[in-house]
Amino acid sequence: MTIKNRYAALCAIPALAALALPTTPALAAAPKAPAKPVLTCKTKAAEGLTYTVLKASKGAKPTDDARVVVNYRGFLKSDGSEFDSGEGAKFRVTGVIPGFSQGLKLMAPGSKYRLCIPSAIGYGEEGSGPIPANADLVFEVELLSFETLPPKPAVPADARACDKTTATGLSYAIGKTGTGATPAATDMALIDLTTFDPATGTILGKQLWERIAVAQATPMFTEALGLMQVGGSYRFCMPKKDDPEGGQSTPALNFIVDLIDVRPAPVEEEG
Repeated sequence: MTIKNRYAALCAIPALAALALPTTPALAAAPKAPAKPVLTCKTKAAEGLTYTVLKASKGAKPTDDARVVVNYRGFLKSDGSEFDSGEGAKFRVTGVIPGFSQGLKLMAPGSKYRLCIPSAIGYGEEGSGPIPANADLVFEVELLSFETLPPKPAVPADARACDKTTATGLSYAIGKTGTGATPAATDMALIDLTTFDPATGTILGKQLWERIAVAQATPMFTEALGLMQVGGSYRFCMPKKDDPEGGQSTPALNFIVDLIDVRPAPVEEEG
């Protein structure tokens, strides 16, 4: 019997067939180690940021007034560990750390950048959550889209200040002189009230057709209404006030009052 026939015969016996070696032993596949992120950038930008363009794209770039949609991954440069990631994340350009914001303004939709952000323009000495103090960071960011938000309405620069002051220190300016009645202590004033930041003119709030019982108003507001006549529009300037006990100070705030009407205040019935 030939060697070939003997081998076939052995394999025909069940107990021995299990011992027969295959002609080509199979090698176990070695597990693949996860790819380490690249944590270096090539191009220098301002304020310490460096970056690498992973995927270029042309088009308009977001500004501080824009809201972006991005995919991103964030790594600690010290050990390459991933501390955060997001897909389709939405936020304002000015709503993130300075280095990330600066990088976004370099990108056009469809592009992908690696941003190397030193701690000084990251989370600094305090850190945040899984990010330790003084940590340098690396982000891979893909800008999907952005939209530029309309600017907030603002009072023009030449209509923010006050040029008159009363004996009590109330500062004001006359935008329009009224011709009607002046509110008395027993009256109800109907007003439009606009508050704004005196430095930027940004309108912080607007209340229309507000009813103010003069007798229940603060002394300052009572004095302000007493300067006006129906149909008038006055600007009042409130300076910053520091708390003498070291508490929270009151920021500077200006407001515009349009006096629409004056009526006798309702008399409360004694019960």
